Amino acid sequence: MSKKLRDFVVTLYPATMERGYFVTRFEFGQDLPRKRVQASSADEIVAEARSFASDHGQPCHAGIRITQGRKPAGFDAKTKSLYFNMDLPEAS
Repeated sequence: MSKKLRDFVVTLYPATMERGYFVTRFEFGQDLPRKRVQASSADEIVAEARSFASDHGQPCHAGIRITQGRKPAGFDAKTKSLYFNMDLPEAS
């Protein structure tokens, strides 16, 4: 039995490390990298977000929004704090 694919949008927000904490800056009207993806599980969507952030190459926080269907099991816990590329010099 195949799993049902759901539609998601992954948005990458600029992030930095300040005094040991991750800081995400939100600015209205900011042009942010976005990608539409389809996945059937929370693990698949996290893998897609990791790949997208890796290609982006800048320190970022990945925000994931479901656009169609119900959230897969474990979605909230696995997508709660997705920070990528924080080991780069511009992150600190």
